Amino acid sequence: MIDADRRRHLLAGAAAAALGARALAQPAADARPPAAPPPLQPREVLQLRVAVPAVLHGLAGAVRIARMTAVMPRRFDARRHAPVLVVSATSDPAHASSRRLMETYQAAAAEAGWVALAADPDEPVEQQADTLSMRFALVRSALAALRPRWPGGASPPLGFAGFSGGAKYAGWLAALFAQQREPIAGLYLAGINEEVVADAANRLQVLDDAYRAVPVLLQAGRDDAVAPPERHRAALAALNDAGFRAVRLELVDGPHAPDAAALPEALAWFAAQWRERHGRALIEA
Repeated sequence: MIDADRRRHLLAGAAAAALGARALAQPAADARPPAAPPPLQPREVLQLRVAVPAVLHGLAGAVRIARMTAVMPRRFDARRHAPVLVVSATSDPAHASSRRLMETYQAAAAEAGWVALAADPDEPVEQQADTLSMRFALVRSALAALRPRWPGGASPPLGFAGFSGGAKYAGWLAALFAQQREPIAGLYLAGINEEVVADAANRLQVLDDAYRAVPVLLQAGRDDAVAPPERHRAALAALNDAGFRAVRLELVDGPHAPDAAALPEALAWFAAQWRERHGRALIEA
C-alpha cells in the first residue's frame, strides 16, 4: 500500500527527480568519450550492477547500487528504437524483487518486440525505505545503463507493468516519467485494489488530454480475495470518470498471484493505440 507519507515523499522529490534527469543528460565538460561497447543483441539477457548517479542520490535514499536485468526481444536491433516494459513488484518483503516478477512477464514482452526491464536495490531495504523516489532512481539508472549499447534507444517509449502493490508503483512511475516528458506507451496493472493512475497524474500535474489517451489495462484474478474483480471494476470506473479514453479490464482464472495471461493482448493493444495516437509504429520494422 502506498500511504500518505510515501505520497508526500514522492511529491517532495518530484522536482529533484526532474533536475536529476536533466543533469544526467549533461556530460561533464572534461569527460572523454569511452570506447564504444558492443551493441545489445537479440535475445540477450543483460544483468548488471549499476551505480546510481550522484544527481539521483537524494531520491535513492541509502541505495547506491542497482541490480538490473534487461531482456532483449528476438528481433531486437540496437540501431532502432523499441519500447521498454518497466516491471515493478510490491514492497512486501517476501515479494519485493521486480527482477523476479519480471520472469513472469519477460517471455510475453520479448515475443511482442518489447525490451523487458527491472531494477532492485543491490541489497534489500526495509519496507519503509522502499519509496517511489527510490524506484524512480533505480529505473532511471537502469535505462541509462542501456544507452551505451543501444545507439537507437534514446528516449524509448515506456510501458509500465506491475502486480499488486507493484501495480501502484507502476501507476506512479508512469506519471513521474511523463513529467520528464518521456513517451508513455501504456500501463498493465494486475491485482490492484485501488485507482492510482489518475491520482498520480493529477498530483504530478500531467493529467492532460494526451495522458488521458494512454491505454490502461487492468487484470483481475476471478478468485482473487486480496484485490477482487469488484475492486478492479471500481478502478475502471474511476479512470473513466477521470476522462481516460482507453481503459480495459480483463479477468483471468486464478487467485492473487502473478499471471501474464492478459499481457500479450495488452502489449498488442498498446501498439495499436500508439499508432492511432502518434501515426507511426511503436516498433520500428
